[in-house]
Amino acid sequence: MVAMVAMVALAGEGEAFQGLHGLHGKTMKPLEKCSLVQPLPSRVKSRSRNQRQKQSVSMSSLFSNYNAGGREKGENAYGKDPNILSPELRQALEKSGILKDGRWLTEEEMEIEYKKTNPEWTPAAWPLGSPDVGHMSAADFLDNPTVGGSPEPWPMGVPRVLCIGEMLVDCIAESAEVKMGDPADKWTKFAGGAPANVACALAKLGTPSGFIGTIGDDEDGEMLRRTLEECKVPLCLTQTGKGKPTRKVFVTRDKQGDRKFEGFELGDVENYADCFLKEEELDGTWFYASDCVVTGTLSLAYEETRKTLMTLKDLCETLEILRVVDVNWRPMFWKQDEDEAKKIILDYVQGAHIVKMTEEEASWLLGLSREEVRTKPFSALKLLPSCVCVLITAGEEGVSYAFNKHGGRMPAFEVPVLDTTGAGDAFVAGFLHKLLELTDAWQDEYVDMDMDKLLPRPHYVPSIRVAKACEDRNLAAEAVLYGAAAGAMTCMEEGAIQAQPSARLVNKFYQVYSDDIEITEEERDFQLPDFGSGIKWTYSP
Repeated sequence: MVAMVAMVALAGEGEAFQGLHGLHGKTMKPLEKCSLVQPLPSRVKSRSRNQRQKQSVSMSSLFSNYNAGGREKGENAYGKDPNILSPELRQALEKSGILKDGRWLTEEEMEIEYKKTNPEWTPAAWPLGSPDVGHMSAADFLDNPTVGGSPEPWPMGVPRVLCIGEMLVDCIAESAEVKMGDPADKWTKFAGGAPANVACALAKLGTPSGFIGTIGDDEDGEMLRRTLEECKVPLCLTQTGKGKPTRKVFVTRDKQGDRKFEGFELGDVENYADCFLKEEELDGTWFYASDCVVTGTLSLAYEETRKTLMTLKDLCETLEILRVVDVNWRPMFWKQDEDEAKKIILDYVQGAHIVKMTEEEASWLLGLSREEVRTKPFSALKLLPSCVCVLITAGEEGVSYAFNKHGGRMPAFEVPVLDTTGAGDAFVAGFLHKLLELTDAWQDEYVDMDMDKLLPRPHYVPSIRVAKACEDRNLAAEAVLYGAAAGAMTCMEEGAIQAQPSARLVNKFYQVYSDDIEITEEERDFQLPDFGSGIKWTYSP
């Protein structure tokens, strides 16, 4: 029996966005923007019915790559003499506390001014030479040449979603008869690795994404870098594992296309480049420009990468970034025993806003039966108090999902299956792409606030924005269904990344086949409070 305890916390629904309108808060738009698909009023079949506490996290090493030097007199980290800026921009920057009397404040002066009203602030947590980077986000800085930025390294704009973890080579058997140990010509190499798969799929759909991970300096590593470039995912966020090989995973398939991970080329699980993601080589600036961070759990098996991911987990909490975790349990990647691995994964999943699992993974990690997580995904959401959404996939059996106010289950699209490798990652990417698109539109709406006219909706941080927007069951169902469409299309070709469809193809597939999908609403015997309302729920055995 699970006992339930309610605790009132200080965290509020999210502060209204403060600062300079027009200079911050703008999200980079993708070059290829999908038109919104019509909502689903008839698809859901009903069966029944702070202010954030300030944190001080020492993360100075994350910003070690930022170079504030090389500036001439009269310039600061924004790169331009203020006297050549427009009067409107100078006035705005003076109000922000960055400029005063026609000159840039030094970092020391900004720190003094800022500490007057924010005594708990620590300089280690802020890059770009400004105590309050909220006045100009990294995305605006990099994309605005007027204030010294340059978008040239970013083919699709500054990444809105950062995907962190492993990138590897999937060696896929050419037929169901091929087994481990067969000659090399019986296997076909494809770029893979769950976080990299998600990054590439997002980019193909039109959402600017970045991949952070360590790739080997061998021939296979070069193939992976070319794949990222072809998908318009920037290479400047990746690290190179000097003297470390790129991981090769051998994957066999049955006659239905379902895959099985057989082993690694070198045997030793810890001898690959992806085991060594170095915290000191990260540039934390890019986290200020992103709305969302996606990770799996395979990289938690390796000490150095695990340490980096745990640091980034804290950074995401500090910056209120939407954190997405795909549990992705693969025992063959772990040297630790199963109980220790489960403890590490549970610790990491805590605080995540969106958690994706298969039925088997949810049963293994949370101790629930497969039938329960399939028919009542809300039972998994209740065990993850900070979670906005739980996604439970079951391959050809479809997907179950649970948001704060509602949940449901939908069958899978019926497609000819050639290879299921990366289908779950394409599902995550499609879901996030559509979720960000729909919640952006929701955030931009003008609403009735008991005034004489409609006013813009108050700004919400990403996690609360998703929770509130997805109280609309049709909006939530549309995002899940779009993800299912992207995942289904990936099964129709070989290779996790190579098979991923473009936004144009997914949109067409969605428009043609989504009407055949009927979503059954989940039955619930308990209702959670509003996400971000100040009430937090914890559970104990």
